Amino acid sequence: MFLRSPQLSSPRPTGLLIGIGFFVVIAACAVSALLVPHALVEIRFAVVGLIAALYAGLTADLLAAAATGALAWTMATGFLIDPAGELVLSGGMDAIRLAAIVGLCLASGLYGLFRQRDT
Repeated sequence: MFLRSPQLSSPRPTGLLIGIGFFVVIAACAVSALLVPHALVEIRFAVVGLIAALYAGLTADLLAAAATGALAWTMATGFLIDPAGELVLSGGMDAIRLAAIVGLCLASGLYGLFRQRDT
């Protein structure tokens, strides 16, 4: 029902879900770096964002979803834009990417939460 408020916690420990999310993000960055050419930066971000959102939907934990989105943004910004591994902020586009990846992960986590509740 739409009148119920979503739960912010899951039966699994949130810290463990965030730790697993870190490894999922590292794997997503590696896959993106191997499959997508360096010139297609936005496609690389999209691949990382979609994999992170998939994981966030499986966790059904909003805090873990937000943390995974933030981790995805930092890793993608540090390793997919600048191959040297330095987190270099370039202004408005980075803010848009941060909002997009974290928003996508939160939306996916919320969907997973409601999906889990209905079953």
